Amino acid sequence: MNKFLTVVELCTTKVAVAVGENTDFGVKVIAHCTVPVRKMIRHGDVENTKKVVEALSTAVAMAQEEVGFVIHDVVLCLWGHYIRTCQITVSRDRKRPDEFISSQELKVLNDEALKYKVGADEKVLKAIPQGYDIDARIGIAAGEAEGMRGTRIDAYYLLVIGKENSVRDKFEVLKEANLNVIHTVVSPIGSAAAALNENESENGVALLDIGAGTTDLVIVRDSTVRECACIPFAGQSVTDDIKSVACITAEMAELVKIKFGTCVSDGVNDTKKLVIQGTGGSASTDVPLLLLAQVIEARMSEIFEAARYIIEQSGFAEKIPAGIVLTGGTCYMENIRELAKAIFERNVRLANAGGNITDSSEESIFDTYATSIAGAMKVAFDEIDASRLSQRVPLPDNGPATDIFGEEVKPESDAAKQSQQSGGGLFGRRKDKGPKPEKPQKEKASLPDILGGLFDGQYNNNA
Repeated sequence: MNKFLTVVELCTTKVAVAVGENTDFGVKVIAHCTVPVRKMIRHGDVENTKKVVEALSTAVAMAQEEVGFVIHDVVLCLWGHYIRTCQITVSRDRKRPDEFISSQELKVLNDEALKYKVGADEKVLKAIPQGYDIDARIGIAAGEAEGMRGTRIDAYYLLVIGKENSVRDKFEVLKEANLNVIHTVVSPIGSAAAALNENESENGVALLDIGAGTTDLVIVRDSTVRECACIPFAGQSVTDDIKSVACITAEMAELVKIKFGTCVSDGVNDTKKLVIQGTGGSASTDVPLLLLAQVIEARMSEIFEAARYIIEQSGFAEKIPAGIVLTGGTCYMENIRELAKAIFERNVRLANAGGNITDSSEESIFDTYATSIAGAMKVAFDEIDASRLSQRVPLPDNGPATDIFGEEVKPESDAAKQSQQSGGGLFGRRKDKGPKPEKPQKEKASLPDILGGLFDGQYNNNA
Protein backbone atom coordinates (compact mmCIF):
# COMPACT_ATOMS: atom_id res chain seq x y z
CA MET A 1 0.00 0.00 0.00
CA ASN A 2 1.37 3.44 -0.96
CA LYS A 3 2.68 5.76 1.70
CA PHE A 4 1.00 9.14 1.94
CA LEU A 5 1.60 12.82 2.65
CA THR A 6 -0.57 15.38 4.41
CA VAL A 7 -0.28 19.05 3.46
CA VAL A 8 -1.54 21.91 5.64
CA GLU A 9 -2.17 25.44 4.40
CA LEU A 10 -3.17 28.35 6.65
CA CYS A 11 -4.89 30.89 4.40
CA THR A 12 -6.59 34.23 4.98
CA THR A 13 -10.12 32.82 4.77
CA LYS A 14 -9.65 29.13 5.53
CA VAL A 15 -7.51 26.35 6.95
CA ALA A 16 -6.98 23.53 4.46
CA VAL A 17 -5.77 19.94 4.90
CA ALA A 18 -5.09 17.65 1.93
CA VAL A 19 -4.02 13.99 2.08
CA GLY A 20 -2.56 12.26 -0.95
CA GLU A 21 -0.48 9.38 -2.21
CA ASN A 22 2.05 9.25 -5.04
CA THR A 23 1.06 6.91 -7.87
CA ASP A 24 2.52 6.01 -11.25
CA PHE A 25 0.07 8.45 -12.82
CA GLY A 26 0.58 11.45 -10.53
CA VAL A 27 -0.53 12.47 -7.07
CA LYS A 28 -3.91 11.14 -5.97
CA VAL A 29 -5.60 13.35 -3.38
CA ILE A 30 -7.78 11.14 -1.20
CA ALA A 31 -9.04 13.85 1.16
CA HIS A 32 -9.30 17.62 0.99
CA CYS A 33 -10.96 19.35 3.94
CA THR A 34 -11.30 23.05 4.68
CA VAL A 35 -12.60 25.00 7.66
CA PRO A 36 -13.35 28.73 7.21
CA VAL A 37 -11.58 31.27 9.38
CA ARG A 38 -12.40 34.95 9.65
CA LYS A 39 -10.07 37.66 10.92
CA MET A 40 -7.78 35.01 12.44
CA ILE A 41 -5.09 35.09 9.72
CA ARG A 42 -4.15 38.32 7.98
CA HIS A 43 -1.85 38.49 4.93
CA GLY A 44 -0.29 35.17 5.92
CA ASP A 45 0.28 36.02 9.60
CA VAL A 46 -1.54 34.12 12.36
CA GLU A 47 -3.33 36.64 14.59
CA ASN A 48 -5.49 34.39 16.78
CA THR A 49 -3.52 31.24 17.52
CA LYS A 50 -6.20 29.56 19.65
CA LYS A 51 -8.95 29.83 17.03
CA VAL A 52 -6.66 28.81 14.18
CA VAL A 53 -5.61 25.73 16.19
CA GLU A 54 -9.27 24.86 16.70
CA ALA A 55 -10.01 25.26 12.99
CA LEU A 56 -6.97 23.17 12.03
CA SER A 57 -7.86 20.42 14.51
CA THR A 58 -11.36 20.28 13.02
CA ALA A 59 -10.00 20.04 9.47
CA VAL A 60 -7.57 17.27 10.48
CA ALA A 61 -10.35 15.33 12.24
CA MET A 62 -12.50 15.60 9.11
CA ALA A 63 -9.62 14.35 6.94
CA GLN A 64 -8.93 11.44 9.31
CA GLU A 65 -12.56 10.39 9.15
CA GLU A 66 -12.39 10.40 5.35
CA VAL A 67 -9.16 8.43 5.00
CA GLY A 68 -9.57 6.16 8.04
CA PHE A 69 -6.06 6.55 9.43
CA VAL A 70 -4.15 8.79 11.83
CA ILE A 71 -2.59 12.06 10.60
CA HIS A 72 0.49 13.20 12.51
CA ASP A 73 3.40 14.14 10.18
CA VAL A 74 2.55 16.98 7.80
CA VAL A 75 3.99 19.31 5.18
CA LEU A 76 3.39 23.01 5.90
CA CYS A 77 2.84 25.61 3.18
CA LEU A 78 4.64 28.87 3.94
CA TRP A 79 3.95 32.30 2.50
CA GLY A 80 2.84 35.80 3.47
CA HIS A 81 3.30 39.51 2.84
CA TYR A 82 6.65 39.44 4.66
CA ILE A 83 8.38 37.38 1.94
CA ARG A 84 11.37 38.77 0.03
CA THR A 85 14.02 37.27 -2.25
CA CYS A 86 17.69 37.85 -2.94
CA GLN A 87 20.38 36.40 -5.20
CA ILE A 88 23.59 34.92 -3.75
CA THR A 89 26.60 32.94 -4.97
CA VAL A 90 28.18 29.98 -3.15
CA SER A 91 31.65 28.94 -4.38
CA ARG A 92 33.77 25.90 -3.66
CA ASP A 93 37.18 24.61 -4.82
CA ARG A 94 37.02 20.87 -5.39
CA LYS A 95 39.72 18.67 -3.82
CA ARG A 96 39.19 15.91 -6.39
CA PRO A 97 38.53 17.67 -9.70
CA ASP A 98 38.76 14.43 -11.72
CA GLU A 99 35.76 12.92 -9.91
CA PHE A 100 32.22 13.47 -11.12
CA ILE A 101 30.20 16.15 -9.36
CA SER A 102 27.63 14.27 -7.27
CA SER A 103 24.15 15.11 -6.11
CA GLN A 104 25.47 15.03 -2.53
CA GLU A 105 28.09 17.63 -3.41
CA LEU A 106 25.43 19.90 -4.85
CA LYS A 107 23.31 19.36 -1.74
CA VAL A 108 26.19 20.58 0.41
CA LEU A 109 26.25 23.79 -1.61
CA ASN A 110 22.48 24.12 -1.24
CA ASP A 111 22.73 23.60 2.54
CA GLU A 112 25.37 26.31 2.69
CA ALA A 113 23.03 28.67 0.83
CA LEU A 114 20.29 27.94 3.38
CA LYS A 115 22.68 29.14 6.11
CA TYR A 116 23.18 32.52 4.44
CA LYS A 117 23.10 35.29 7.03
CA VAL A 118 19.94 37.37 6.76
CA GLY A 119 18.23 39.90 9.05
CA ALA A 120 17.86 39.30 12.79
CA ASP A 121 14.16 38.43 12.48
CA GLU A 122 14.43 36.63 9.15
CA LYS A 123 14.73 33.03 8.02
CA VAL A 124 15.74 31.49 4.68
CA LEU A 125 12.77 29.39 3.58
CA LYS A 126 14.11 28.07 0.31
CA ALA A 127 17.32 28.14 -1.75
CA ILE A 128 16.50 27.67 -5.44
CA PRO A 129 19.47 26.83 -7.72
CA GLN A 130 19.60 29.21 -10.68
CA GLY A 131 22.65 27.75 -12.42
CA TYR A 132 26.34 26.96 -12.09
CA ASP A 133 29.73 28.01 -13.45
CA ILE A 134 32.24 25.14 -13.49
CA ASP A 135 35.74 26.38 -14.32
CA ALA A 136 35.45 28.14 -17.70
CA ARG A 137 32.02 26.69 -18.48
CA ILE A 138 29.53 29.45 -17.77
CA GLY A 139 25.77 29.30 -17.30
CA ILE A 140 25.24 25.59 -16.72
CA ALA A 141 21.56 24.87 -16.03
CA ALA A 142 20.54 23.82 -12.53
CA GLY A 143 19.83 20.23 -13.56
CA GLU A 144 22.95 19.68 -15.67
CA ALA A 145 25.87 20.07 -13.24
CA GLU A 146 25.68 16.57 -11.75
CA GLY A 147 28.10 14.24 -13.53
CA MET A 148 30.44 16.96 -14.77
CA ARG A 149 34.07 17.45 -13.73
CA GLY A 150 35.93 20.58 -12.66
CA THR A 151 38.18 22.27 -10.13
CA ARG A 152 35.77 24.99 -8.97
CA ILE A 153 32.02 25.41 -8.73
CA ASP A 154 30.24 28.76 -8.49
CA ALA A 155 26.60 28.09 -7.61
CA TYR A 156 23.93 30.79 -7.98
CA TYR A 157 20.82 30.72 -5.79
CA LEU A 158 17.58 32.59 -5.39
CA LEU A 159 16.85 32.77 -1.66
CA VAL A 160 13.25 33.04 -0.50
CA ILE A 161 13.32 34.79 2.88
CA GLY A 162 10.54 35.19 5.45
CA LYS A 163 10.01 36.68 8.89
CA GLU A 164 11.11 34.23 11.56
CA ASN A 165 8.35 35.22 13.99
CA SER A 166 5.65 34.61 11.38
CA VAL A 167 7.11 31.21 10.50
CA ARG A 168 7.44 30.31 14.18
CA ASP A 169 3.78 31.22 14.80
CA LYS A 170 2.68 28.78 12.10
CA PHE A 171 4.84 26.01 13.55
CA GLU A 172 3.33 26.76 16.96
CA VAL A 173 -0.19 26.32 15.54
CA LEU A 174 0.69 22.89 14.21
CA LYS A 175 2.42 21.90 17.44
CA GLU A 176 -0.68 22.89 19.43
CA ALA A 177 -2.76 20.76 17.05
CA ASN A 178 -0.46 17.76 17.80
CA LEU A 179 1.02 17.78 14.30
CA ASN A 180 4.69 17.31 13.41
CA VAL A 181 6.11 19.34 10.49
CA ILE A 182 8.46 17.17 8.43
CA HIS A 183 8.87 19.53 5.46
CA THR A 184 7.86 22.97 4.18
CA VAL A 185 6.89 24.17 0.71
CA VAL A 186 6.74 27.79 -0.44
CA SER A 187 3.11 28.16 -1.55
CA PRO A 188 3.65 30.05 -4.84
CA ILE A 189 6.07 27.33 -5.98
CA GLY A 190 3.26 24.86 -5.35
CA SER A 191 0.91 27.04 -7.42
CA ALA A 192 3.43 27.02 -10.28
CA ALA A 193 3.72 23.23 -10.13
CA ALA A 194 -0.06 22.89 -10.39
CA ALA A 195 -0.93 25.62 -12.88
CA LEU A 196 1.85 25.88 -15.48
CA ASN A 197 2.33 23.66 -18.48
CA GLU A 198 5.63 22.50 -19.93
CA ASN A 199 5.82 25.09 -22.72
CA GLU A 200 5.18 27.96 -20.33
CA SER A 201 7.67 26.87 -17.69
CA GLU A 202 10.43 26.32 -20.26
CA ASN A 203 9.97 29.45 -22.35
CA GLY A 204 9.14 31.90 -19.55
CA VAL A 205 5.92 32.87 -17.81
CA ALA A 206 4.61 34.84 -14.83
CA LEU A 207 2.00 33.26 -12.55
CA LEU A 208 -0.34 35.41 -10.46
CA ASP A 209 -2.15 33.57 -7.67
CA ILE A 210 -4.87 36.00 -6.56
CA GLY A 211 -6.14 34.76 -3.24
CA ALA A 212 -8.14 36.52 -0.54
CA GLY A 213 -5.42 38.25 1.48
CA THR A 214 -2.42 38.31 -0.86
CA THR A 215 -1.54 38.10 -4.54
CA ASP A 216 1.48 35.87 -5.08
CA LEU A 217 3.73 36.30 -8.11
CA VAL A 218 6.07 33.64 -9.49
CA ILE A 219 8.28 33.99 -12.56
CA VAL A 220 9.41 30.71 -14.13
CA ARG A 221 11.87 30.28 -17.01
CA ASP A 222 13.83 27.21 -18.14
CA SER A 223 11.62 25.23 -15.71
CA THR A 224 13.26 27.11 -12.82
CA VAL A 225 11.65 29.57 -10.43
CA ARG A 226 13.40 32.90 -11.08
CA GLU A 227 11.46 35.25 -8.81
CA CYS A 228 8.83 35.16 -6.06
CA ALA A 229 6.99 38.14 -4.63
CA CYS A 230 3.92 38.92 -2.56
CA ILE A 231 1.48 41.80 -3.09
CA PRO A 232 -0.33 42.40 0.24
CA PHE A 233 -3.82 42.89 -1.20
CA ALA A 234 -6.13 40.70 -3.26
CA GLY A 235 -9.74 39.52 -3.35
CA GLN A 236 -10.55 40.55 0.21
CA SER A 237 -9.52 44.12 -0.62
CA VAL A 238 -12.05 44.15 -3.47
CA THR A 239 -14.74 42.93 -1.06
CA ASP A 240 -13.79 45.56 1.52
CA ASP A 241 -13.99 48.30 -1.13
CA ILE A 242 -17.48 47.20 -2.15
CA LYS A 243 -18.54 46.99 1.49
CA SER A 244 -17.36 50.54 2.15
CA VAL A 245 -18.78 52.17 -0.98
CA ALA A 246 -22.16 50.39 -0.87
CA CYS A 247 -22.45 50.47 2.95
CA ILE A 248 -23.37 46.78 3.20
CA THR A 249 -22.06 43.87 5.24
CA ALA A 250 -18.85 42.06 4.32
CA GLU A 251 -20.79 38.86 3.59
CA MET A 252 -23.18 40.71 1.28
CA ALA A 253 -20.28 42.52 -0.42
CA GLU A 254 -18.64 39.15 -1.20
CA LEU A 255 -21.87 37.82 -2.73
CA VAL A 256 -22.35 40.99 -4.77
CA LYS A 257 -18.77 40.71 -6.06
CA ILE A 258 -19.26 37.10 -7.12
CA LYS A 259 -22.65 37.48 -8.79
CA PHE A 260 -22.58 41.00 -10.25
CA GLY A 261 -18.95 42.12 -10.25
CA THR A 262 -16.97 42.85 -13.41
CA CYS A 263 -13.38 44.05 -13.78
CA VAL A 264 -14.09 46.42 -16.69
CA SER A 265 -16.48 49.35 -16.29
CA ASP A 266 -16.65 50.29 -20.00
CA GLY A 267 -19.99 49.27 -21.42
CA VAL A 268 -21.75 48.89 -18.06
CA ASN A 269 -25.20 50.50 -18.12
CA ASP A 270 -25.02 53.64 -15.99
CA THR A 271 -28.77 53.61 -15.25
CA LYS A 272 -29.04 50.13 -13.75
CA LYS A 273 -28.92 49.63 -10.02
CA LEU A 274 -28.70 46.56 -7.84
CA VAL A 275 -31.40 46.68 -5.17
CA ILE A 276 -30.42 44.84 -1.99
CA GLN A 277 -33.34 44.20 0.34
CA GLY A 278 -32.86 45.34 3.90
CA THR A 279 -33.08 42.91 6.81
CA GLY A 280 -34.54 43.40 10.25
CA GLY A 281 -36.71 46.30 9.13
CA SER A 282 -33.87 48.31 7.55
CA ALA A 283 -34.36 50.06 4.21
CA SER A 284 -33.21 48.61 0.89
CA THR A 285 -29.83 49.64 -0.54
CA ASP A 286 -29.36 50.73 -4.14
CA VAL A 287 -25.94 49.97 -5.66
CA PRO A 288 -25.33 51.38 -9.18
CA LEU A 289 -23.77 48.63 -11.32
CA LEU A 290 -21.41 51.16 -12.91
CA LEU A 291 -20.11 52.20 -9.50
CA LEU A 292 -19.63 48.53 -8.56
CA ALA A 293 -17.61 47.93 -11.73
CA GLN A 294 -15.52 51.05 -11.19
CA VAL A 295 -14.64 50.00 -7.64
CA ILE A 296 -13.59 46.52 -8.76
CA GLU A 297 -11.66 47.79 -11.78
CA ALA A 298 -9.72 50.27 -9.65
CA ARG A 299 -8.57 47.66 -7.12
CA MET A 300 -7.78 44.95 -9.68
CA SER A 301 -5.86 47.49 -11.75
CA GLU A 302 -3.81 48.32 -8.67
CA ILE A 303 -2.99 44.62 -8.18
CA PHE A 304 -1.97 44.16 -11.82
CA GLU A 305 0.08 47.37 -11.91
CA ALA A 306 1.97 46.22 -8.80
CA ALA A 307 2.66 42.86 -10.43
CA ARG A 308 3.80 44.54 -13.64
CA TYR A 309 6.25 46.70 -11.68
CA ILE A 310 7.72 43.63 -9.94
CA ILE A 311 8.13 41.85 -13.27
CA GLU A 312 9.91 44.86 -14.76
CA GLN A 313 12.22 45.20 -11.74
CA SER A 314 13.09 41.49 -11.88
CA GLY A 315 14.76 41.81 -15.27
CA PHE A 316 12.48 39.16 -16.80
CA ALA A 317 9.96 41.45 -18.49
CA GLU A 318 11.35 40.52 -21.91
CA LYS A 319 11.90 36.86 -20.97
CA ILE A 320 8.33 35.66 -20.39
CA PRO A 321 6.98 35.11 -23.93
CA ALA A 322 4.27 32.80 -22.59
CA GLY A 323 2.74 35.81 -20.85
CA ILE A 324 0.66 35.74 -17.67
CA VAL A 325 -1.25 32.89 -16.02
CA LEU A 326 -3.95 33.77 -13.48
CA THR A 327 -5.06 31.42 -10.72
CA GLY A 328 -6.50 31.61 -7.20
CA GLY A 329 -9.97 32.13 -5.81
CA THR A 330 -10.36 35.62 -7.30
CA CYS A 331 -9.25 34.89 -10.86
CA TYR A 332 -12.68 34.10 -12.32
CA MET A 333 -14.33 37.49 -11.95
CA GLU A 334 -15.93 38.65 -15.18
CA ASN A 335 -13.57 40.36 -17.67
CA ILE A 336 -10.49 39.79 -15.52
CA ARG A 337 -8.52 38.53 -18.54
CA GLU A 338 -9.43 41.61 -20.55
CA LEU A 339 -8.23 43.94 -17.79
CA ALA A 340 -5.01 41.95 -17.28
CA LYS A 341 -4.25 41.91 -21.01
CA ALA A 342 -4.68 45.69 -21.20
CA ILE A 343 -2.30 46.31 -18.28
CA PHE A 344 0.37 43.66 -18.97
CA GLU A 345 0.14 44.06 -22.77
CA ARG A 346 0.73 40.36 -23.32
CA ASN A 347 -1.15 37.07 -23.50
CA VAL A 348 -3.16 36.12 -20.40
CA ARG A 349 -4.83 32.80 -19.62
CA LEU A 350 -6.77 31.40 -16.68
CA ALA A 351 -5.15 28.36 -15.07
CA ASN A 352 -6.71 24.94 -14.91
CA ALA A 353 -6.28 23.88 -11.29
CA GLY A 354 -4.97 20.48 -10.33
CA GLY A 355 -1.92 19.92 -12.52
CA ASN A 356 -0.06 16.69 -11.59
CA ILE A 357 -3.21 15.49 -9.77
CA THR A 358 -4.97 12.32 -10.94
CA ASP A 359 -8.56 12.56 -12.12
CA SER A 360 -9.71 10.15 -9.40
CA SER A 361 -8.69 12.65 -6.71
CA GLU A 362 -11.09 14.39 -4.35
CA GLU A 363 -13.17 16.70 -6.57
CA SER A 364 -12.71 19.90 -4.55
CA ILE A 365 -8.93 19.82 -5.12
CA PHE A 366 -9.59 20.94 -8.71
CA ASP A 367 -11.13 24.25 -7.60
CA THR A 368 -8.88 27.25 -8.32
CA TYR A 369 -8.60 28.15 -4.63
CA ALA A 370 -6.89 24.79 -4.04
CA THR A 371 -4.19 25.30 -6.68
CA SER A 372 -1.35 25.99 -4.23
CA ILE A 373 -2.05 23.08 -1.88
CA ALA A 374 -2.46 20.67 -4.82
CA GLY A 375 0.87 21.74 -6.29
CA ALA A 376 2.55 21.77 -2.88
CA MET A 377 1.72 18.09 -2.48
CA LYS A 378 3.44 17.27 -5.78
CA VAL A 379 6.50 19.36 -4.85
CA ALA A 380 6.70 17.69 -1.43
CA PHE A 381 6.57 14.19 -2.95
CA ASP A 382 9.46 15.19 -5.24
CA GLU A 383 11.56 16.68 -2.44
CA ILE A 384 11.00 14.27 0.45
CA ASP A 385 12.87 10.99 0.59
CA ALA A 386 10.43 8.06 0.36
CA SER A 387 11.69 6.64 3.66
CA ARG A 388 10.29 9.70 5.46
CA LEU A 389 6.76 9.38 4.12
CA SER A 390 4.02 8.47 6.56
CA GLN A 391 2.74 4.94 7.08
CA ARG A 392 -0.96 4.30 7.56
CA VAL A 393 -1.88 3.87 11.22
CA PRO A 394 -5.60 2.92 11.37
CA LEU A 395 -7.96 4.93 13.52
CA PRO A 396 -9.47 3.12 16.52
CA ASP A 397 -12.09 0.66 15.32
CA ASN A 398 -15.44 2.27 16.00
CA GLY A 399 -17.41 0.32 13.43
CA PRO A 400 -17.59 0.89 9.66
CA ALA A 401 -15.66 3.88 8.40
CA THR A 402 -17.91 6.84 7.66
CA ASP A 403 -17.49 10.18 5.97
CA ILE A 404 -18.21 13.51 7.66
CA PHE A 405 -21.92 13.13 6.87
CA GLY A 406 -22.15 9.73 8.54
CA GLU A 407 -22.35 7.78 5.29
CA GLU A 408 -20.42 4.51 5.18
CA VAL A 409 -17.20 4.73 3.16
CA LYS A 410 -17.10 1.87 0.67
CA PRO A 411 -13.83 0.39 -0.64
CA GLU A 412 -12.60 1.93 -3.87
CA SER A 413 -13.21 -0.14 -6.99
CA ASP A 414 -10.32 -1.61 -8.97
CA ALA A 415 -11.29 0.56 -11.92
CA ALA A 416 -10.95 3.70 -9.85
CA LYS A 417 -7.58 2.59 -8.52
CA GLN A 418 -6.31 2.30 -12.09
CA SER A 419 -7.30 5.83 -13.09
CA GLN A 420 -4.69 7.61 -15.17
CA GLN A 421 -3.71 11.22 -15.52
CA SER A 422 -2.12 13.19 -18.35
CA GLY A 423 0.86 15.35 -17.44
CA GLY A 424 3.67 17.46 -18.75
CA GLY A 425 5.22 20.60 -17.35
CA LEU A 426 6.95 22.06 -14.36
CA PHE A 427 8.64 19.68 -11.91
CA GLY A 428 8.50 16.55 -14.09
CA ARG A 429 4.87 15.84 -15.04
CA ARG A 430 4.04 12.48 -16.51
CA LYS A 431 2.56 11.87 -19.93
CA ASP A 432 -0.86 10.31 -20.40
CA LYS A 433 -0.72 6.55 -20.05
CA GLY A 434 -4.25 5.69 -20.95
CA PRO A 435 -7.86 6.85 -20.98
CA LYS A 436 -9.11 8.95 -18.08
CA PRO A 437 -12.08 7.67 -16.08
CA GLU A 438 -15.18 9.81 -16.09
CA LYS A 439 -15.50 11.82 -12.88
CA PRO A 440 -18.86 11.84 -11.15
CA GLN A 441 -20.34 15.30 -10.89
CA LYS A 442 -21.39 16.50 -7.46
CA GLU A 443 -24.67 18.36 -7.33
CA LYS A 444 -24.08 21.96 -6.36
CA ALA A 445 -26.52 24.59 -5.22
CA SER A 446 -26.84 27.52 -7.61
CA LEU A 447 -25.77 30.95 -6.41
CA PRO A 448 -29.34 32.33 -6.58
CA ASP A 449 -30.39 29.50 -4.26
CA ILE A 450 -27.61 30.44 -1.87
CA LEU A 451 -28.48 34.13 -2.01
CA GLY A 452 -32.14 33.43 -1.31
CA GLY A 453 -34.26 36.57 -1.19
CA LEU A 454 -31.47 39.03 -0.50
CA PHE A 455 -31.72 40.59 -3.96
CA ASP A 456 -34.93 42.17 -5.22
CA GLY A 457 -35.25 40.13 -8.39
CA GLN A 458 -34.27 42.27 -11.39
CA TYR A 459 -32.23 45.42 -11.60
CA ASN A 460 -33.80 48.77 -10.93
CA ASN A 461 -33.68 50.73 -14.20
CA ASN A 462 -34.31 54.11 -12.62
CA ALA A 463 -31.44 56.52 -12.86
